Amino acid sequence: MEIDQMQLDALREIGNIGSGHAATALSTMLNRRIEMSIPEVRAIEFENAPTVIGHLEIPQAVIYVKVEGDAPGKAVFFFPLESAEILVQALFGSNEPFNLFDNEMAQSALKEIGNIMVSSFLIAITEFSGIPLLPSVPALAVDMVGAIFDAILLEDGILEDTVLFINTQLSGIPQIEGKFVFLPDEGSLRKLLGALGL
Repeated sequence: MEIDQMQLDALREIGNIGSGHAATALSTMLNRRIEMSIPEVRAIEFENAPTVIGHLEIPQAVIYVKVEGDAPGKAVFFFPLESAEILVQALFGSNEPFNLFDNEMAQSALKEIGNIMVSSFLIAITEFSGIPLLPSVPALAVDMVGAIFDAILLEDGILEDTVLFINTQLSGIPQIEGKFVFLPDEGSLRKLLGALGL
């Protein structure tokens, strides 16, 4: 699906609203002022999404939710492992390293942080479009980007060929970045843009 500049501007505004929600929630959770910038918002072909996220064979911490409602799909938030570990350390007030592959306490904390990030952007889409989107219970995986996308493709449903990609950067904690990807089911993106009058 082709996205024009007006539609992209609307998607960028959704990204800005979502980042504001996420920054507020994280500031409360971490008890420090967090700000979030959105340096990049793009609509990209699904087949190009894995390479935009990062090297296919490099592990990342990934929060995944199924999205139900009038424009269903899948929402994924990718954290580089270094960023994920810094966030967990900030939450626990510790400089000790955490093994994200098998530390259940760290995984639980990261799942909660990731849930905030994903939900913030989904709420922004709902507020901006008026279309309710309901996230499932979040799942966490620490795995290679390529493997994550392979798992998504194996799930039921037909995905749109265009996905929404939002790059995020957090300040208030050093070296934190992440990437939000909304993978709409077939027809969902057109419905969202239609609700925006675009």
